[in-house]
Amino acid sequence: MKWKSVSILCLLLIVPLVAVWLVQGRNIYTKDKVQVVTKVKDEIFGGETEKIEWVDKFQLGLLPGVDEPSPKILLSVSVPSGLLVVVALFGFWKSRRMPK
Repeated sequence: MKWKSVSILCLLLIVPLVAVWLVQGRNIYTKDKVQVVTKVKDEIFGGETEKIEWVDKFQLGLLPGVDEPSPKILLSVSVPSGLLVVVALFGFWKSRRMPK
C-alpha cells in the first residue's frame, strides 16, 4: 500500500510541477535582477538617451531562452516529469511484487 500511495502522489505532482516549470522558468539561468531600460528625452539637445537600471527580482531559470513555443520547452519540461513517471512506475511495480 505504501508504494501505491507513492506512485499516486508522483503522478499527481506532475501537473503542478510542469505548471510551475512553465510559469517561472523563462531563462536558462536563475536571475536575481532584471534590466529595466527607460528612455529619457534630452530637453536641451532634443535627443533621447537610454537609462539602464537593474531592479531586484527573482526569476527561476528552468526553460531554454526562447520566446515562442518550441519543442525545446517540452524537452526541458520532460526531465522532471519523466523522473516522477519513473518513480511512479517503480512504485506500482513494487506494490505488485509485495506479498499480500
